[in-house]
Amino acid sequence: MNDFYSVTAQPSRPMGGRRGVFRPGHVQLPVSGVTPNVETHVAIAGDWHSSGYWARQALKMLQEQAPGVRTLLHLGDFNLTANVPWSAYRRNVVEAMTASGLERIFVTPGNHDDWGQLGPRFQAHPNEPYRLPKTQTIAFLPRGYRFTVGGRTFLSLGGAASPDQGKRIEGKDWWRTEEPAEADAARALAGGSADVMLTHEAISGGSRLVDDVIARPNHRLFDERGLDASRRSRAIVTDVWTQLSPARLFHGHMHVRAEGHHSAGRSVYSLAANNSPGNIGVLDLRDLTWAWLD
Repeated sequence: MNDFYSVTAQPSRPMGGRRGVFRPGHVQLPVSGVTPNVETHVAIAGDWHSSGYWARQALKMLQEQAPGVRTLLHLGDFNLTANVPWSAYRRNVVEAMTASGLERIFVTPGNHDDWGQLGPRFQAHPNEPYRLPKTQTIAFLPRGYRFTVGGRTFLSLGGAASPDQGKRIEGKDWWRTEEPAEADAARALAGGSADVMLTHEAISGGSRLVDDVIARPNHRLFDERGLDASRRSRAIVTDVWTQLSPARLFHGHMHVRAEGHHSAGRSVYSLAANNSPGNIGVLDLRDLTWAWLD
């Protein structure tokens, strides 16, 4: 891809008027026509489930509380080509981005993003994000993709298992390729350590609240085949987290806001779904501190 966007070592406006040490860095982002700037903060958001209303609310919140942010990292279930009117949702997101000053969204795909589209694209181009047609400012990241923002390294390992797959239609709203596989884990591990890991799938032992949710599945909604797939998917992502030991891991999928703080200063954050507090926050790239936006 020949139109990656590179950030030069020029300071941008810091959030809240604070000044600190700006780190030079680059963003390998497949967008064009944006003004280079060094970023000190990025936003991270959980599942939106193709809610145009919530996309507008979340980005309005971001504009009001963190007006200097230019990049949002989305943790999946953005709902690529969902059953709801996709073009209207996409238009709502792009309009909200323009209104908020947000320049780009990187999506770590979830289980409800169309792996019928994403799987073949990523298989053919495993190191190339998929840019949404007609936007050029929203990109879905292949599993194991790495990029740098503000001097911090990020690893994206998307996908998850649908525990309710027995109630879904394969190829329409459930895909066998939605789960991360051993080959995806090997690709992620091959790149070595990263500061921040972005996943859709939860990890085991990440936070007490998420572990409690996992331990008490809703058997009226989830069948054993789906729960087995969830265990398998979660084990793969947990193994990558364990081996790479990133300082921060952010995930969606569980629809709850939660934090888990571990030895050596490592932390795991679970982001809630649309229409819930804890769906979006801001990561300070200078010291990796996290602030929820509510």
